[in-house]
Amino acid sequence: MAILKVEEFQGASGRWYVSDVHTWTGWQKCAELLGAPTLEGFLAILETKYDATIESVVKYEQQSPLIIFSWDRDQYKKAHQFKLDVNRIARQKKFEVERAF
Repeated sequence: MAILKVEEFQGASGRWYVSDVHTWTGWQKCAELLGAPTLEGFLAILETKYDATIESVVKYEQQSPLIIFSWDRDQYKKAHQFKLDVNRIARQKKFEVERAF
């Protein structure tokens, strides 16, 4: 087990992304930490509080949706704030997730 930790990274297009690259928990754990356990609630927080662009939401019948969200290359501060908030809350709550490998 490990405390959830997300990282920011810049894609080849220059856009900024934030994701759990250590345990691959998906968006649900970040949403839970931010008090939005539903897909719609999480998307609303991303768009309103963090000004993220929702690039894609792919819904599957038997699995949770896949969400791709990002920030423009000049919006690093907003992506970084999302990262800081998620990691701070996870540390405060000692929010553990299983290691993928």
